[in-house]
Amino acid sequence: METTDVLVVGGGGCGLSLAIFLSDLDVDFLMIERREATSHLPKAHYLNARTMEIFRQYDVADDIQAVGTPPYYRSRTKWFTSFAGDSPLDGKCIFETGGLGGHGSAREPDYRAASPADSANLPQIRLEPILRRHAERRAGQRIRFRQELLSYEQDIDGVTAHVRNHSDGSEYEVRARYIVGADRGRTVGPVAGIELEGETDLITQVSVHFQADLSRWYPDDRVLLNWLRSPYRPGVSVIVPMGPGNWGRHSPEWSISFPKMPDDPEWTEENVVPMVRKILGIPKLELSVLCKTEWTVEGVLANAYRRGRVFVAGDAAHRHPPTTGLGLNTGIQDAHNLAWKLALVTRYGAADRLLDSYEAERRPVGAFNVEWALNAFFNHLLLEAAIVDTHPNHRSQIQSSGHVIAAYSALLADTANGRMRRARLNQIFDTQHIEFYARDVELGFVYERGAIVLDGLPASPRDPLGQDYGPFARPGHRLPHIWLDRCGEQISSHDLVSGTNGFVLLAGAYSNEWEAAVDQAVAETGIPLQMVAMGHDVDDSEGQWETITGLSEQGVLLIRPDNIIAWKTERTDTLIFAEFIDILKNICQTEGGRRSRSDESVRP
Repeated sequence: METTDVLVVGGGGCGLSLAIFLSDLDVDFLMIERREATSHLPKAHYLNARTMEIFRQYDVADDIQAVGTPPYYRSRTKWFTSFAGDSPLDGKCIFETGGLGGHGSAREPDYRAASPADSANLPQIRLEPILRRHAERRAGQRIRFRQELLSYEQDIDGVTAHVRNHSDGSEYEVRARYIVGADRGRTVGPVAGIELEGETDLITQVSVHFQADLSRWYPDDRVLLNWLRSPYRPGVSVIVPMGPGNWGRHSPEWSISFPKMPDDPEWTEENVVPMVRKILGIPKLELSVLCKTEWTVEGVLANAYRRGRVFVAGDAAHRHPPTTGLGLNTGIQDAHNLAWKLALVTRYGAADRLLDSYEAERRPVGAFNVEWALNAFFNHLLLEAAIVDTHPNHRSQIQSSGHVIAAYSALLADTANGRMRRARLNQIFDTQHIEFYARDVELGFVYERGAIVLDGLPASPRDPLGQDYGPFARPGHRLPHIWLDRCGEQISSHDLVSGTNGFVLLAGAYSNEWEAAVDQAVAETGIPLQMVAMGHDVDDSEGQWETITGLSEQGVLLIRPDNIIAWKTERTDTLIFAEFIDILKNICQTEGGRRSRSDESVRP
């Protein structure tokens, strides 16, 4: 029987990310994945700034940006009737705006100021091999594909997992202190009584990944998301260039998704080809289908993120539409939150109850993101309705083919009435900014309880439309990004916390008392912790410290390994230095010193 501290089940984007984080944190773990290789589906492609901050912390971001979509090719978003066609209504642009992550919009400077990392665009079919290489480079044989979890049993000290090696048909057992399900809820969660709850089977979508040369017809190289609403077929489709290597009109691969209608046939890789041609308005397009999939729109959340020794993350904890790109991003951020806590428990003597903070912190974020993605998805119905409902007609004729064509004709007409309709339509389409410019959704999430010490102040205000992000240097918030100077090198405040150096006490100025308190805390708890002082270890060359944090030179922030603020104070009395050790112990749930794994127990 093999033994390990953490068994990760699932080698997709979330599971591979967790493997990278655990490796750098020197946690004894094993990752198993039932498939032979990484995903063959394009699936998720947008990696928001917060996720790229995490990958930057673990030295993965540069590899992603090197092969991802360059910013120019993702700087616009447009709605078309089609790409081409012979009808007067074909090939028309209905609306345009900037790209995901603020690119190409007036909001782009705000995005760049808020984070040291730019968002990225890379289909999951290309992302996962990068993550796998990084994981295998770090962990070697601990990353195992073609290994399927058959079953497991949980007891007071851990789990015993039964695994089949599909390479040779053999079976073996793994004994682990903890098991993490990143398996889309197939096995790990249900065995522990963790179920996904919420709305299911809302709409069926058909996705086609194909190769084709669209260079003759592609309207704008800057566009990543091309939304298509034909006057001749109900429903909104979206086509996205998938690369690799070339983007825009010269992309060799594409992914198109369209809603399955009640009278549609059962789609196959053969009969879906005419539909792709019809949506694009290119009847003789030569294309080769790489794969065709059908999936249902749902908004579900796990009823628990932890049961005893069992955890769930990523799609095993939450599933929702791809709008706003929150699925994979939320899963990677789940892994980031859980990894350092598993490290403290398995390596530094923190009590098992620290791991309860994973659910306390991440499940509310998951619930928020499920609802946000659903709202952004169904807001597209408002946009579609706005096109056809702007033309007056008898209510019984709305959505009839004649009505739809008349509505498009009136909308696109070069008349005062047409210009009014387009201006009105633009205002309606602007509501979709909840999907494209959701900066506060991506960066402004807050942990209201968990491994933090709240400051007792009212909650910081958030933009109900998710766009305007105000950095707040408060417990439970992401550490605000400011540029600093360290020995002549420009670094971000986020760079003070690496993937391996534990907690950081960030002080507005150097203090002998704080340095002594940090040294004593490390000696008593064994928790990795270092002090960084403005004007001593780094320079606030742009004078942002007090403006952004609201703290004077006497103020300090305790930063967690995931760049979340755990505690803050401006007290300088002698008692605070002694209290600091108890505060750190409370956050980390430790009495000090390292413990053997037999020192802890938890009932499932």
